[in-house]
Amino acid sequence: MRRVSDLLRTPAGRRLTLVAGPWDAREVDSVVLVDEMRELAEAAPGALAILSRHAMRSCDVPGALRLAGGRGLAGIVLPGPSGTSPEMVEVARRERVALLAGASGHSLSDTVLGLSAAVRADPGLLLRRTREAIDGLGAMEGAGEDDILRAASASVGVAYRASGLAAPGANATVIRIGGRPDGYVCWDGEDPAAAIVAQVVATTLGRVRAAAREAEAARERALLALLGARDGGAAARRARHAGVPVEGWHVAVFLRDPVASSVASSVASSVAGVADAVLREARAAAGAALPGLLGLGEAADLAAPPLVTRWQDGVLVVLTTDERTTARAPAGRPAGIDTGIDTGIETGIDTGLGAGVGTCQAGPDGLRRTVSQARAAAARAEAGQTVAFDRLGVHALLAELGGSESALMAARDLLAPLERLGALSAHAVPTLKAYLDCWGSRTRAAELLSLHPNAVAHRIRRIAETLDADLSDPQTRFALQLACHVVLDHDCLPGTTTPIT
Repeated sequence: MRRVSDLLRTPAGRRLTLVAGPWDAREVDSVVLVDEMRELAEAAPGALAILSRHAMRSCDVPGALRLAGGRGLAGIVLPGPSGTSPEMVEVARRERVALLAGASGHSLSDTVLGLSAAVRADPGLLLRRTREAIDGLGAMEGAGEDDILRAASASVGVAYRASGLAAPGANATVIRIGGRPDGYVCWDGEDPAAAIVAQVVATTLGRVRAAAREAEAARERALLALLGARDGGAAARRARHAGVPVEGWHVAVFLRDPVASSVASSVASSVAGVADAVLREARAAAGAALPGLLGLGEAADLAAPPLVTRWQDGVLVVLTTDERTTARAPAGRPAGIDTGIDTGIETGIDTGLGAGVGTCQAGPDGLRRTVSQARAAAARAEAGQTVAFDRLGVHALLAELGGSESALMAARDLLAPLERLGALSAHAVPTLKAYLDCWGSRTRAAELLSLHPNAVAHRIRRIAETLDADLSDPQTRFALQLACHVVLDHDCLPGTTTPIT
């Protein structure tokens, strides 16, 4: 371990002169610059305190020596040549603090940097600092990223930070999750202990992020299971155990690509591309932009980070307020939430997607309802537009029917015979929907489906025969058209009858 006597033999220490006190009474663990005398009282034990000229203006040297002795400091360096007095010599000896004077005209920063480098280069101190930092990180199981970075920075004496990118030539070590890079731990300076501890910090952050993402994935799976479950009670219990605050108040936002969704042949690839491109931006914006969009400010405390997941033909975001809010919220919606959103409001996610916003609902059934509403509202949104469900007017009826379990089961049962059509079954429901939406016009339906009118006529004939339905009957047409809308809006990709699971 280095003592003051060892530092006086280094290039930076040769410019210092021992004025009073022992030069080997205490080991030097760090070098600090004191610009105000209150900073001397905050210096760590074993520090060598270098006083600036500003600090010397209000410095009582004997008092500073007593304070340094009480804190266990190794020594004090005064700027420039300094005289002595019997009192100073006696106090320095009694407190076991070395009193040194700097060379006149020499840069204070050079002295601080030079002595700091000499202290950090000591092998014994390097090992001790590294061991203490690693032991401290090992005791922080379950802590968050900010707490880990703060504790590591305090133990080593450098400022660690997590970054997505590392500047060229900067000190950085890679954070990995499952062997793949996921950011960097960066720091400044050339401290060997900092470089060693940075590896441990990166490994710890990797574990923390992996655990957080696994928990997030479990919540997403539970949420999707709740949305698609026929037994809502059992699914709600599983979602609650997975960390989804199902008993709170919920507002859903659904983001979809209106252009890609209108082209059946390219849906599968387009949806995957949209989800991959938007998911990261949605996660980043959901915690900041979307709560502001919905009026979820500080008045409505979020119980957990917003749930963001791929769902159907886009990205679903569910914002949930703390369950305690239900006790103080007025009937119908919690305080701080305003669902009267004008269309066209920017969501903060610049993707050209259409966005739908559900109304504020409570409990597990309310969560399913607001998600269904958001999906229905998004179906009416143009690219870059936001549509609120409570502004849909007559179109809200279809969304409410789609969110009803009995209506969905009846619609599926009505269209179930179409599964016997073989290769045509995947296109049967969209074809029937387009035909009925176009008032039985084969030409207009063919334009929507990018087919020849004769192909539409052939499909409709087979569909009618399979369903044993008279498409000239108004009530039959209405029932089938409603069933197509309910099924496709609830759990199918546009252009297919394949549920998204």
